[in-house]
Amino acid sequence: MVMEFLIKELDKNYELIDCKVKKDKIIFTIQSTLVELECPYCRHKTDRVHSYYTREIQDIPLLNKQTVLIVNGRKMFCQNPECNHTTFSEQHVFAGKNGRKTRRLEDRILKTSSELSSVGASKLLRENRITVSKSTICEMLKKNVTNCG
Repeated sequence: MVMEFLIKELDKNYELIDCKVKKDKIIFTIQSTLVELECPYCRHKTDRVHSYYTREIQDIPLLNKQTVLIVNGRKMFCQNPECNHTTFSEQHVFAGKNGRKTRRLEDRILKTSSELSSVGASKLLRENRITVSKSTICEMLKKNVTNCG
């Protein structure tokens, strides 16, 4: 299936649960296929789930439609008695910690905004079905460059 292939391109450890095509959006629901996760604090592996959550992450547009990933994530118990953290959230390597955009979308936004002012970049990106505000572009530029135009 083509849609499953697109998800595997994002990360080979994720699977497609559902796909909905709306007027101006494609919405993928995905989740990790990994049974065990590694605690980011102590590197101990665990398969004990504390709870589940969903996270909405914007990805690069497809077929001139905004692409949204609904990621089914897990909060896990760390079973290492020597670790200072009893729980941790699943990390999604294709997005930064608590990120609302995929890394590849952030790269596209930064590349576009490096050529234009943040206002111009926001307009152009919006025309290409990428939702990002001028202030978000400025924040992203400040993290990666020293000024915002």
